[in-house]
Amino acid sequence: MKIPFITALRRVDDAVAVRLELFDESGRRGIGEAPPTVAITGESLEDIRNSLQNVLLPPLLHKPLTMEEAQRLLHERLCGHTSAKACLDIALHDLFAQKAEIPLWRYLGAGEPSGVETAVTVSLEAPETMGERTQDFLRKGLDILKVKVGGGDGKDFQRIRAVREAAPDATILVDANQAWEEKEALRLIETIAPLGIELIEQPLKAEDLAGMRRLTAESPIPILADESAFTLAQVREIIETEAAHMVNVKLMKCGGLAKAKEILAWCESNGVECMMGSMLETPASIEAAIHLATVFPRTIRYTDLDSPLLYEKLPEKCGVAVSGNRLYLKEAG
Repeated sequence: MKIPFITALRRVDDAVAVRLELFDESGRRGIGEAPPTVAITGESLEDIRNSLQNVLLPPLLHKPLTMEEAQRLLHERLCGHTSAKACLDIALHDLFAQKAEIPLWRYLGAGEPSGVETAVTVSLEAPETMGERTQDFLRKGLDILKVKVGGGDGKDFQRIRAVREAAPDATILVDANQAWEEKEALRLIETIAPLGIELIEQPLKAEDLAGMRRLTAESPIPILADESAFTLAQVREIIETEAAHMVNVKLMKCGGLAKAKEILAWCESNGVECMMGSMLETPASIEAAIHLATVFPRTIRYTDLDSPLLYEKLPEKCGVAVSGNRLYLKEAG
């Protein structure tokens, strides 16, 4: 990474992942990747590798399977372990799209490819440092900012204000990563409301849906659920009980493209706006998320796929091209 990625939950200095290469009888190669995110999914690199090698892959190998059969085998034998499942799911989708001789975005249902405009993360640091980081991003044409807070030092308002003062015209999203208490959250939200903040992401603990409901009812800024929303059942509960206005859909949380598509389709049919998010991922999973995002342009209001903006160097074989806030699929031109 160019600079450390710091949130209330973790610090990351290098983007790493388990990489899976899945071959079919014709020599086609499907690629999937999944990062370790112990603080969110509970999976280390070794956990992901073991889940793939010992549980998820054996039932699928050396068998003539349809995608539906592969998905059933993928999800029936293991609870949780969503990043490992996502890794295999992405590789399967890559492989099946190649077999159908169509790009992944079309295999997933999009009529035409389009890029996405992603937010870029302003990591959790001292307020003055976050203001300086913001100025650096603006010089690079990056004006959709996700501000990480939850420092536990009473300076979160100063952090948000420093970013707003450095970027008076930028789109600003605030992400507490579960770090606030309910009363503190409402006080802070009311204080920052005049600063033109577009949303507050996961202000309370993931399991505190009762607190999220009360906060959502009172907040002058829309609330987005992230760590509370892994599965379609959880998303439905959050929306139907009004525990948040929006949800953050991530491949690594739900178990891959197929499950994410189910969630997004439900949200679209119920008028729920979403964020297409990520967890500091490597190129293959970011590329897969962009393909899926093209299927739901009306439902995905915000995109947070900023890893390619934060790498020290974009890998030569990366299928994603970058221009300011915008990420493009190279194969789509």
